Amino acid sequence: MERPKLIVLVAAIFMFVTFVSYAVFLDDITKWNLPNRIYLHLVSNKTSNESTWNFLSKIFPKERKYVDGNAPNGTSQKISHSNLTVVTAYWNLGTFRKGSHQTFTTNTYLTWTKTFKYLMNPLVIYTDCVQFRDLITKERSEGKLEYQTELVFINRTSLWPFSLLDKIKQVYSQPGYPAHYPNTVNPSYSAAQHAKYAVVADAVRRNLYNTSYFAWLDIGYFRDLIGSNQYFELKIPPNFDSSRLAVNLISHRGMNTRPFSIFRSNIVWVGGGLFIGTRNVVIEFEKLYERAVLYFLDQKLMNSDQQVLYSLYSQEGRKALKPNIELQLYTPTGGGNPWFYLGYLCRKVVNRTKVEEFI
Repeated sequence: MERPKLIVLVAAIFMFVTFVSYAVFLDDITKWNLPNRIYLHLVSNKTSNESTWNFLSKIFPKERKYVDGNAPNGTSQKISHSNLTVVTAYWNLGTFRKGSHQTFTTNTYLTWTKTFKYLMNPLVIYTDCVQFRDLITKERSEGKLEYQTELVFINRTSLWPFSLLDKIKQVYSQPGYPAHYPNTVNPSYSAAQHAKYAVVADAVRRNLYNTSYFAWLDIGYFRDLIGSNQYFELKIPPNFDSSRLAVNLISHRGMNTRPFSIFRSNIVWVGGGLFIGTRNVVIEFEKLYERAVLYFLDQKLMNSDQQVLYSLYSQEGRKALKPNIELQLYTPTGGGNPWFYLGYLCRKVVNRTKVEEFI
C-alpha cells in the first residue's frame, strides 16, 4: 500500500476509535458514582467585601444535575461545603399565649432570625409569611450565604399536619381537656409542631445539597446568640448512631407512664427543638410519626410533638405502634440550658476573617 494511503487509513481508524470512545464516555458519565462534593481550600487576605463564594460563582457553576437518583429528573443540585442540611420553618400563627405569662408574636420570631445570618450549613426554609420570607432572605444575603439557602414559600395546608386541624380541635374541645397554652389550646400551634417532621422529610426528598444528614432547627433555638456575629456550623454530634434519630433528653422519665397522662399533663421527655438523622432515618421516621399522630388522635389525645414522642416510645405506645426507628438520647451535661444542649454540642465556630471556605 502506498505510504500516503496508509497514513490516511491509520488516521481514519484513529478518528473512528476516538469517536466511539467519546460516545461511550458520554453515555456512561451519568452512571458514574461521582463524589458528593469537590474540596477546595481557599485562603485570601483581600480586603474587599466580596466573599470567596461570590468570586467562585463567577468561575464555577453553582448547580449541577443529580446523578444519584436523589431527586426527580430535571431538578438541580447545589454545591455545599457541609454534609448536614438544616431545615427550619415559620408559619404565621399570629399572636398567641405561651405558657403562663409569655406572649409570642410574629415579631418574636422575626427577632430570632438574626442567628441564621451566621449559620453556614445549607439551609432550607419553609414559610407562608411574606414578612418572614423577606427578612430571613435579607439576613442570609447579608451573611453572604445565598449559595447555602433555599426558601420554600408554600400554603401550609398542603402539609399533612395542617389537614388535621379539625380533628385536633375536636380533641381540645372535649369537656375538661386541660388547657396548656398554646399546646392544647391552639390547634394550629400543635399542627405546626407536627409539621417539623413533614418539612424535613420533604427537604430530604428534594436533597438540593446532596447531604447525607438532615437536622430540624427551631427558629428560636439559638435565641441567646442574637447579639453574636460569629459564624458557626452545626456538625454531627459525637458518637452519632446513623440508625437512630438524635434528640435532646430533657428529663428522665419512666416509660410506663400512660399516653393519657402524658398528653393531658403536658409531660416532656425529649425536646423537639432540634433533631438529626440520615436521609433514610428521616423518611422512615416521618411515616412512623404520622402513624403515631393519627393513632393518638383516634384515642382523643393530642398536644405538641414532644408529647407525641414520649407517648410513642412509652410501653403502651410501643405495644400499639411498634416503632421501627429508635431515638438516640443526648443527655445534657454542664450548667447550660438543658433544652439547648444538643445544639450547642453540635455548634462549631467558623473563622471567616480570612475568608476561608470549603466547597
